Amino acid sequence: MSQQPKINLCDRTAPRLIPRRDWCHRLRSFTAQLCAGLLITLFTPAHGQVNNEKYRDYFLVGEFGEVCTMCEIIVLCEKTATVPTYDSIPADGEFTLYHLQTRTFWSQITTIWDWFIANFSAASLAQGHERPVWIYTSSTDAWSGPEIADARIALEPPLLTFGDKRIDRINQAWLAADDASPLGYCQRLPLWESLEIIEQKNDRGGPP
Repeated sequence: MSQQPKINLCDRTAPRLIPRRDWCHRLRSFTAQLCAGLLITLFTPAHGQVNNEKYRDYFLVGEFGEVCTMCEIIVLCEKTATVPTYDSIPADGEFTLYHLQTRTFWSQITTIWDWFIANFSAASLAQGHERPVWIYTSSTDAWSGPEIADARIALEPPLLTFGDKRIDRINQAWLAADDASPLGYCQRLPLWESLEIIEQKNDRGGPP
């Protein structure tokens, strides 16, 4: 029995035994769309984010909506009865710093899917995403960190969750994650100045 010739489905010069639908062209088109979606997600910070008027006043929601894929944020929490109003990281005292990192590669990949879903409904985006967080702790005479954990950022419910702690995004209350008991309040700090101070504290092991 004679052997059938092998046909390269991507060879446009091959005999017309190839199906009419050019699957190679479809594969190339899909790959191009996937790459384009990834580039849009990575280099357009507001893309694929929730931007709904009902969330406008939520903690960390900015001009373009929810915390963007490539954004880093510094949050300070301390045991106070009101929201703190520091201009920068205090030189001493007892507080916790949460350094929210950019989303991981695979988390960014899911952002592409989120973006396509958001064309039909923003509900999946409002349920939130996870990204790394670096946690620093300051006491009167000590500085420790970073402790690396997973942070969950959500609008529904309106919570930032960092392991055994969470932040209410409506009133900026700092809470225990297990029973929502109050611990204090939180504020956002300027990023670049805060990173410089953190680096200095890490170099010298904490307050002088």
